[in-house]
Amino acid sequence: MFLFFLLPKDWKASHKRVSVILSLFLFLSITANVSAITAQEVMENALKVYEDIDNYKAVVQTYETDSMEASGRIFEVQQPIISFNLFFRKPNEHAVEQIGKSRHGVFRVEVLSALARLREIELALEGQEHLLGQNCYVLACTSSDEPGTIIKLWVSPRDWTVQQFTLITKSLTLANTQFKYPPGGNRRVRFLPMETRSFFPLSKKVLINRITDYQVNTGVPSEIFEKQKKREQSR
Repeated sequence: MFLFFLLPKDWKASHKRVSVILSLFLFLSITANVSAITAQEVMENALKVYEDIDNYKAVVQTYETDSMEASGRIFEVQQPIISFNLFFRKPNEHAVEQIGKSRHGVFRVEVLSALARLREIELALEGQEHLLGQNCYVLACTSSDEPGTIIKLWVSPRDWTVQQFTLITKSLTLANTQFKYPPGGNRRVRFLPMETRSFFPLSKKVLINRITDYQVNTGVPSEIFEKQKKREQSR
């Protein structure tokens, strides 16, 4: 049996309206699917960015300033307050070796080891927020070992890189760290931060880490990580 529909005289206009409605419905369906992503899926996507990086080493120089928006000229007109070598190996280990002598301590948020550790902690997706020109997913992580501590991550779905890391203890924000990545270039190095900027609300200080000389998958001696563990145990 065939069904026939009588088309109105203005069927072209009606057809256009139907097309618009269908397009809008399709857009809403796609948007709903995107917003249905889970916190764990966001974390897994962030980890996939680095799945072919087994280890790396780099040189880090730390500068002190009074603003998160400080110009890149700071690297030209100031001397770093401390320099150190940074090492990483999967799944979640990182170590540092100070270059020269300094009265300053090392502050470093290592993205790869942090992601691997936070992967095993309960995650919550708090929604989306516009940050650094990108619409990011906001993840919150809490640990049973430190119930008063919350770690938040802002992850961009554009390339699944971490844009910001925030540490909160007993409702006090201790540190906000933002990450800057190099444009283009080798895929491995492209997603490793070339700069981190950390603001400490309690002291009002800003530390900028400039990261250079990445060497990826060239191997890192186990002794470096063993020394790091001994230093941490002796504290």
